[in-house]
Amino acid sequence: MTNGYAVIIGIGERGTGMSRGLISETGYEPAAETGIALPAKVHSIQLMRAIAAMLVVLFHVHQAFAIRFTPPFFAVESYLFAFGAVGVHIFFVISGFIMVYTNPPGKVFAAKTFFRRRLLRIYPIYWLCAALYVAVHVLIGQAYHIDAREAAGALLLLPGNASSIIGPAWTLAFEMYFYLCFGLAMLAGSGRGLIILIGFFTISVAAGAVLPIDHPVWTLVTSSLLIEFIAGATIGWLLVAGKLPSRGGLTITMTAIILFGAGIAAGYERVPSVVMWGVPSVLLILGLAMHEAARAPSALVRKLGHFGDSSYALYLIHILLVTLAIELARQIPWLADQPPALIAIPFALAALLVAEFLHHRVEKRMLGWLTPRRKPPLPLVQTGHP
Repeated sequence: MTNGYAVIIGIGERGTGMSRGLISETGYEPAAETGIALPAKVHSIQLMRAIAAMLVVLFHVHQAFAIRFTPPFFAVESYLFAFGAVGVHIFFVISGFIMVYTNPPGKVFAAKTFFRRRLLRIYPIYWLCAALYVAVHVLIGQAYHIDAREAAGALLLLPGNASSIIGPAWTLAFEMYFYLCFGLAMLAGSGRGLIILIGFFTISVAAGAVLPIDHPVWTLVTSSLLIEFIAGATIGWLLVAGKLPSRGGLTITMTAIILFGAGIAAGYERVPSVVMWGVPSVLLILGLAMHEAARAPSALVRKLGHFGDSSYALYLIHILLVTLAIELARQIPWLADQPPALIAIPFALAALLVAEFLHHRVEKRMLGWLTPRRKPPLPLVQTGHP
């Protein structure tokens, strides 16, 4: 089962006359209406981002405490918490979905703007968090032992080195590769570009199966995880093109949940993870997209969905918080003696609050400083004529 998880950036407002959320962060300029009624936010998928992130946090903190301190109360406990690693598959599907959802028919794709905003969205806050990791590890006497080349690879999110400072950052290397391929493919237009992307990723995965070369770059560009990206992208295209059925969303969502349960019962390593967890992840996002397109989300889903905005911050900071929690437990024996499950739940909630603070007080302000401001239009010259 794949450890770590990816972060999905940028689901927010779309369409004209709305606040600059989704479009402004992904590089798409407003154009003509598509004629298809789509929500400003896919609130249920926003909520799923938050849930997937919390599952991963629960997995990581439980694993860390179970290894170092008190064993799990139940023998199956660690196995169940390890299900949290499924978040990587859910996030990859969502990533593909969002990239296409933000480029519906009638929208003009601005490649230069797209790439600039992706870089600004990913790297600055990542570098800040990486600096925090390095500083804290030095302070607690656990300094990183990496050379300049490995450090540079980590800061640039290069395959093979991306996780050298922040462990789960290997998934960001996948994200950056997907952004690159997506941006280039969309130069051919949204529909044609999606076909190119599907074909290229399919050939890449097949090449990896035929030629299993042991190199981090080859491993990334031929990974079966790319299938999850294009599956999510296909769902996004079907939604914006108005080709998704108006019924059956809830049934598909429940089918996905049943398949997740079947995977837990069958054993994580019985089949490849892209099948075991990728298929239900695709069905989950498909079902949620269909259901929300057919009916408005509940007030609770709308309220809780905002936690999805801080999923990137949670992704970046939670391993550092786990490290600090371990150091605290070493100083407080009572804390170390608690069952890992009792530690994991309050820790995950506390980590979410820290991520909310980091997102709203630091990340958003940093983006505001770094994002070029558009000059206001010049006032009309009064001519004296009506």
